[in-house]
Amino acid sequence: MTPQDLQRTAYTVECFLNALRLEDSPARTGLEEDLVRWLVDPARHKTDHLIYQQGTLSCYRNARPVRSFAVPQARQVQTLWCNSAKLSAINGTEFSRNGQLLMLGTTGLLLGMPGVVAAQDARKEQRSSNNNNNNNNNNNNNG
Repeated sequence: MTPQDLQRTAYTVECFLNALRLEDSPARTGLEEDLVRWLVDPARHKTDHLIYQQGTLSCYRNARPVRSFAVPQARQVQTLWCNSAKLSAINGTEFSRNGQLLMLGTTGLLLGMPGVVAAQDARKEQRSSNNNNNNNNNNNNNG
């Protein structure tokens, strides 16, 4: 595993836990470390993934849970899926009924990702600054 793969996996797991709206705490740090170690384990299969549903976070291998963690402090109502590189909301009813992973996308989950709000604010500020510069240039050229 390359350092970049480890960094990507750690970032993805952090985003996953942020999407669960878990507060920073020693318990969260321990859970995050366990999940990253599980996902980067050399014996891991490419299809291994994490599922959060109704207060339980499970590690899946070959469509079967192999480890589970109770996370009653999670404030997420959607069922979420995550592997070492991506996360998504999934259809919880279909997953509960027949184990089907029907991806719904990341809409609404992005605010849980570190740096996203700051990056959005920076882009807004940049656009505002560019608009002001354009307005000043137009005023100077017309005056």
